[in-house]
Amino acid sequence: MSEIREFVFNKPIFETHEHLCNFQEFDEGRTEHLEDRGFRDFLSYAKDDMQTAAGIEHDLLKDNPDDKTFFKMWEHVRTTGYGQAVHLGIQKLFNQTLTLESSESITDQVLEFMKDRSAKEIFEVIYRKANIVGAIVDRYEDSYKDLTVFSGNNYPPFFKQTLRLDAFINIDSLEKIQGLEKDFKTSITTLPELLNVIHTHTEKANQTGNMAAFKIAVAYQRNLQFEKPPQETAVKIFDRLRVGKEIEVTPLQDFIAHYIIQLAEEFKKPLQIHTGHLAGPWHDIRNSNPSDLIPLFQHYKNVRFDIFHAGWPYSDIMGSIAKNFPNVWLDMCWAWAMNPIQMERTLDEWLACVPSNKIFGFGGDTRNPFSIIGYAEQTRNGIANVLEKKVSTGEYDLETAQFVAERILHKNAEEFFDAV
Repeated sequence: MSEIREFVFNKPIFETHEHLCNFQEFDEGRTEHLEDRGFRDFLSYAKDDMQTAAGIEHDLLKDNPDDKTFFKMWEHVRTTGYGQAVHLGIQKLFNQTLTLESSESITDQVLEFMKDRSAKEIFEVIYRKANIVGAIVDRYEDSYKDLTVFSGNNYPPFFKQTLRLDAFINIDSLEKIQGLEKDFKTSITTLPELLNVIHTHTEKANQTGNMAAFKIAVAYQRNLQFEKPPQETAVKIFDRLRVGKEIEVTPLQDFIAHYIIQLAEEFKKPLQIHTGHLAGPWHDIRNSNPSDLIPLFQHYKNVRFDIFHAGWPYSDIMGSIAKNFPNVWLDMCWAWAMNPIQMERTLDEWLACVPSNKIFGFGGDTRNPFSIIGYAEQTRNGIANVLEKKVSTGEYDLETAQFVAERILHKNAEEFFDAV
């Protein structure tokens, strides 16, 4: 093992993006979802590749296929980035390789590992094994529905939360407004009342001390071209929706998105934005082109933007954007699993054009703690490969490579999220 590879694999790592379930949910899953326990705990996004591998028969793999069906598809998926992450996690924790023949043994080891440990203890062992020292968690809709997400009692102490307000941006009907009224137990009859709900909830989340950032992930529903309409236009659209009328809602959604970005500036919190690849089948990748965000970067010069998933497959564009905009940081969360070879090329090139303090190296982006180990190993391996190459060619000396490694493994994120 080279000196720089050993250095990378022994340094702590910081997760800039995670969807991890909490202690209570994990414990409930032990009894409510027994069919998922065992080797399937490691799968995470590999299930997406399995649906793709199944072709027009993808519905066979939607839920929990029998082992025969599973391993028929697994043979095609184990070589993808998602599949490699499964292998790395199982290898790291149990020193096994996933096959039909080994699956029962791996399941037995998972159940034995969990048997006498609480969820808290399981998280602690896994995160210690992966040497992860910080994590930013996105709890989907929970972050606006339930402020107990921000209490800190149901996660390790080094976890912080994002405030994800997509439900407000995605308003497109009276039913959506009524759903928000129900969630917040208040009447929302005007746009100013809606904005007040958003602001009040943000204040409460921030007061917990566990709010690390805002998050926007609406590329799953629409594009990232947020125009800046006047408030009067947004009011008219909201008023029509409020009485059940159909109307083009994009200007209203754009207005609310801008309001949330303004909150990021007001509360001095970073804003994380999903760009690039979208999880699961049938999505339109054109919705998540990071170049559509350039007008926001130009307008909100005091907002720190954390742009996700290396923008893959728009990674070259991401590098140019970050080189040009001091308020943009590049985040490789999840991207190492999507396409590890492409990410090595991307990091190699980014380090030649973007300051090394503007790159975040890792985010697991999964709900199950068992999956984290493989994703962390995969990230370290990719970073080590890039830096080994730079040292071997003389582009970097060892000291420079170690400096860069620490920055992208944990120091950049610790400074960015005030976690030091």
